[in-house]
Amino acid sequence: MLGLALALVLLLARSAGAHDPFEITTDAHVSSDGLAVHTTLSLSTAGRACLDGADAERRLEAADFERQSERFEACARDYYRISSGGELLPLRTASVRLSLEADVEMRLVYARPTRSPLVLEARRLQRSGPRAGVVLTVTGMRTFLGQKLLRPDDSVFELPITADAEAPGTPPLPSWGRYLRLGIAHILSGLDHLLFLCGLLVVCRRVRSVAVIVSCFTLAHSITLALASLQLVRLPSSIVEPLVAATIVLVGVENLWRSSEPEGPWLGRWAVAFGFGLIHGLAFATALQELGLGTYGTSVAGPLLAFNLGVEIGQLSVAGLLLAVVWNLPRTGRWQQLPRVASLATVAVGLFWLVQRVSS
Repeated sequence: MLGLALALVLLLARSAGAHDPFEITTDAHVSSDGLAVHTTLSLSTAGRACLDGADAERRLEAADFERQSERFEACARDYYRISSGGELLPLRTASVRLSLEADVEMRLVYARPTRSPLVLEARRLQRSGPRAGVVLTVTGMRTFLGQKLLRPDDSVFELPITADAEAPGTPPLPSWGRYLRLGIAHILSGLDHLLFLCGLLVVCRRVRSVAVIVSCFTLAHSITLALASLQLVRLPSSIVEPLVAATIVLVGVENLWRSSEPEGPWLGRWAVAFGFGLIHGLAFATALQELGLGTYGTSVAGPLLAFNLGVEIGQLSVAGLLLAVVWNLPRTGRWQQLPRVASLATVAVGLFWLVQRVSS
């Protein structure tokens, strides 16, 4: 039973990949001065996209970036092929730097597009590997133009624009309901967040324990979600995503160490839920920022509240379903081992994701 459960969850982990390692994000913004394209990618991903031979495969350090700076700048100029109305947009300026978090930041400014369609093609995406992805967000001076996840087999984003480089018909800005739905979808599709939540609750047998744990997790991720969305706290996904995987491992290990829910106040577990919830809030904020929160005329407070409410709806739905199953299972025989089996599976999947995200 144990071996079968572990094999199943590892298979699911490999196929779903939790949050796929979208190490590349691009924000393209059209203004009266031109089209500004800001791309951020990890140093190792930049190496695969920009370098050749052994340099492309080995783990790079800051010194390697300095030594190969000219090749990285040439790569930045060639990373996207951008056209407007079928004609290539002239490139005005290009700069590349290594951030304090060891992320490569490519900043380019093109002439302002004035004819439809605007086409952005990630020409070097295939070099980053078959599972690589670019979250590309395009905004105008007053509107959100579009967003697409580019893949090696689908690396082109084409969108209609007006002569003022806005979306035809000026579609309405994302609604409160859209942010609410995004929050629900994000928690339900985020396997790592769900596994962490299940790890927290699978050994619970009392309503009080569940209420305290869920409340602490909610409070914590709400704090960092708000701070990150307001740009007061910022960590790159190359740091946040491995940390999320580490929280899954640690909560599974704690379950195995405790063996069962102890009697009396469960001080350790609420502290774990709160501390690790701070990290998960940063990951939630990434999804919200990728939608363009606050970058094209929207207020922050309303969308932030709606997204967070959506996360809580999805979270409570999963928690309610899980507890309804766990609490109705027999407490004797083979079912008595379910929390332990689930905790071992949590550790195994968390370790798989941790190694995957650290090495990518």
